[in-house]
Amino acid sequence: MDLTKREYTMHDHNTLLKEFIVNNEGKLKKLQDDAKIAQDAFDDVVKYFGENPKTTPPSVFFPVFVRFVKAYKQAEEENELRKKQEQALMEKLLEQDALMGQQDPKSPSHKSKRQQQELIAELRRRQVKDNRHVYEGKDGAIEDIITALKKNNITKFPNVHSRILETNHTDEPMR
Repeated sequence: MDLTKREYTMHDHNTLLKEFIVNNEGKLKKLQDDAKIAQDAFDDVVKYFGENPKTTPPSVFFPVFVRFVKAYKQAEEENELRKKQEQALMEKLLEQDALMGQQDPKSPSHKSKRQQQELIAELRRRQVKDNRHVYEGKDGAIEDIITALKKNNITKFPNVHSRILETNHTDEPMR
């Protein structure tokens, strides 16, 4: 805009430049004010989360939240799927138990039912082994929270309690 104003001062007779300045000077001022408000809000948010606004650009700050939200949604979906599978498995086991009570224990169908139950138990053991920790960040705090959410242990987050105990032990004198 400053360049346009300088050009207009050199060519006072140019009505297009005058109209452009009159029409857009207010819009530019509003845009600059909005940009300042947005920058201040970003600085406040970055400070709130313990980062330095001068060294943490938005391109670094916001992907952490994007990754967390995606992992959180995936954990919710996995938990819901696991609940459905367990419910279906329990219903199937109840049906099998009811059928077994009616059948002869030495019959071939009884053996196949037992094999099915063993297979189901093996699948459960494998499902428990599939819960792996994925660490992408520097300290893994977000990943620890996600892992706790996947395990449906929402009230207890790993390492948080131990960190609190460590700080209490170092601050208080030994008794």
